[in-house]
Amino acid sequence: MNLLPFLVLLALCACSGGGPEETPRGTSLFSGFSISETDSNAARWRLDAPTASMEDLEGRMAFSEPVIQFYDKNNVSSVIKARSGLLEPSKKSAVLSTDVSVNAIKDGMLLKTEKLYYSSSKGKIWTDEKVTLIRGKTVIKGKGFTANPDLSEIEIEHQETKITGK
Repeated sequence: MNLLPFLVLLALCACSGGGPEETPRGTSLFSGFSISETDSNAARWRLDAPTASMEDLEGRMAFSEPVIQFYDKNNVSSVIKARSGLLEPSKKSAVLSTDVSVNAIKDGMLLKTEKLYYSSSKGKIWTDEKVTLIRGKTVIKGKGFTANPDLSEIEIEHQETKITGK
């Protein structure tokens, strides 16, 4: 029996590259990832993401479609969503990018921007990008802002306010 066709087929299959891409050395991959911060047994925030990767040498974590819930007395006070995010645990900070939204549950406010920074040690979110804040029929636009994660204290720079409807 001629083994040459079988060996050629085996060699082609070995070179096909059809399997999953190899993870670079020093990188950890996670699926269904969740991390949270508590203070005196009370949750401060919780981050959930379908996928995450960690650069072991740098200690940074990258997320796809992160959702961060902030808590006030164990009740969700706001929810931040984005297409991607980066967490630096050593600095207690995060950067969220692309289609970022902050939904303040209690006040019914929604903030939209393209990039948002968060510092756990400062307890603040901020950006230098354009922002749109919507509450009912009031729309406030600006460039640059700083706030508490639940939008209870907001500073918007270069703002323009519009009230629509009756």
